Amino acid sequence: MQEISLFKKNILEFIEFKGIRKSEFYRMTGITRSVLDKNSGLTEDNVAKFIATFPEVNLEWFVTGKGKMLKENSEENVKQEKYLGVQEKPFFYEKQKGNLPSVITVDSQGEENILMVPVAARAGYLSGYGDADYLATLPTYRMPKLQNGTFRMFEVAGHSMYPTIHQGSIAIGEWVENWKDIKDNQIYIVVTAEDGIVIKRVMNRIEKYNNLYLKSDNRKEYPSYTIDPNSILEVWHLKTALIFEFQDPADLYDRVNDLEVEFHMLQGLLKR
Repeated sequence: MQEISLFKKNILEFIEFKGIRKSEFYRMTGITRSVLDKNSGLTEDNVAKFIATFPEVNLEWFVTGKGKMLKENSEENVKQEKYLGVQEKPFFYEKQKGNLPSVITVDSQGEENILMVPVAARAGYLSGYGDADYLATLPTYRMPKLQNGTFRMFEVAGHSMYPTIHQGSIAIGEWVENWKDIKDNQIYIVVTAEDGIVIKRVMNRIEKYNNLYLKSDNRKEYPSYTIDPNSILEVWHLKTALIFEFQDPADLYDRVNDLEVEFHMLQGLLKR
């Protein structure tokens, strides 16, 4: 079997170090998808695209595999030294470009894992959500159909979202880069310095009132309230959840039937 070329090995090492997913790499460089998964070499055109996209790469290292990965004047040399010292999987990388999670975790193939935040780890997460050493203590998982994004799991505490999501469920959210993009009446995991980790339906009023309006599905016990965007640490859009309790739909139908009867009774009283 033909071995993968040195150029490809170095590119795979580089994107693993940078925390760049393969799909993102192909989009950034314009290199044809799946090229890195083949044992063939790289064309001159693809090499040129890689170098043009990542000018911080040390060409001596790229061509020979010797020396430092990044140029001497690169601001990421410190991060490279930390990376080279990592011995165990999963790898953790700081992502400092734009409004992104400060730390993510990837597997040996450069694909992102999903960190899980258990209830017992909630307090520590508020101060350690950007600390690679702390995040390394949390369990990581891979989930089917959750690719091409940055995801995180949170164990649900409390009954504020019952019956939609019960206590002990695992809520899985996708990173929200721009909080102004939050969509009304959808469920989000909101991490704030004041309220900690909450899972709510959100009404986005940042443009109009400079706040988010948070609603529980269990509104009889948990009233709605607003939060200041300046207090937000992270926002994750709920994509799916692991549910371990299944409500009998007959309970919901009975409630609807009762409401229907009461409504007709009220209509009759009003007519009188």
